[in-house]
Amino acid sequence: MDITYFQKINNIYNSKSKQETDLYLLNRQIDNNFDGNIDYHVVKRNGEPFELIIVKDTDGNTFKKKIKSKNSQPFNLGDYIEWQGQMWLVTRLDPDDKANHSGYMYLCTVPLRWQNSEGKIIERFAYSEDFTKYSAGTTGNNFLVIGDNQYGLTLPVDSETKKLARDMRFAIDFDDSDKPDTYILSNRKVNLNNYEYFNRGGTIILTLSFDAFKSDCDKLVDFGDDKKVWICDYKEPQNQETNTDDWHLEIEYSSLKIKPTNKVSTITAQLYDKDDNELIDGIEYEWTITSNVDEYLTIKKNGNTLNISLAKNCTAYGEKIIVCCMSKYTGQSNEIELEVAEVW
Repeated sequence: MDITYFQKINNIYNSKSKQETDLYLLNRQIDNNFDGNIDYHVVKRNGEPFELIIVKDTDGNTFKKKIKSKNSQPFNLGDYIEWQGQMWLVTRLDPDDKANHSGYMYLCTVPLRWQNSEGKIIERFAYSEDFTKYSAGTTGNNFLVIGDNQYGLTLPVDSETKKLARDMRFAIDFDDSDKPDTYILSNRKVNLNNYEYFNRGGTIILTLSFDAFKSDCDKLVDFGDDKKVWICDYKEPQNQETNTDDWHLEIEYSSLKIKPTNKVSTITAQLYDKDDNELIDGIEYEWTITSNVDEYLTIKKNGNTLNISLAKNCTAYGEKIIVCCMSKYTGQSNEIELEVAEVW
């Protein structure tokens, strides 16, 4: 058959070979008959409606399902699939996607929760395995520590899970437990199943070992919808609605005159609260200089300090140099006016 005529009658002028034409026709046939399959389901993929073929795997593992989607509707590693009131995680992906997309999803049984650096409670559902049987222990100076009660958790790779680090602690127990079992992150594998380099997602595998409950810092906290959850090493988040109206910014400098000597002088800004307490942590400052002698000035900004010097050949005596500083946290600012003075 003339391939040009074949492309014409099937409206597939973009194909470059008989193989591409066959694939196009196969994909179209699969798409047209996709919802006629007995294993067809409309699920939610990362919260959005999605069509999947979900097949029972031959090994009898009910925690594991083989999945397929249309060639035009890919899914990725680390995707969450909501199906039959359960949360599943895509943990395997076949890169060969000529006819359709296929892979495996595993049932999530552990909700892992922690507090990020901003004080927000993060929750991710994980596929869990018993890693205790794989542990050979760790060697100390003159003793052997045997691995006890180890979880293996598989999570999606995202902006929050990338920040999970060794020695972070988690509560894995019933939410209404009075003293939950806690675990410490002892190992992480980030590249065993990583397809991010060709934009198809990835998963991270964590090893968590049994740890001691700490009543002074492991807290039962509100998680919304009248639900409370255990968070290890919990820290009260800073109040983002702090009233800063009574705070004030001060600029300190030894003199209001500056001489052309090449000598470096330091100007310091300091933010104070309403009780005149110095505020240091997390405060950023922005310095601006206004003058007619910029070509003679050398400026170096470093947080709440500014180093300034005036070149010896400057003779613009009486000129004013306005130094302004603003706190990025509160928006409050202050300024001082320096006068260029002669050297005697």
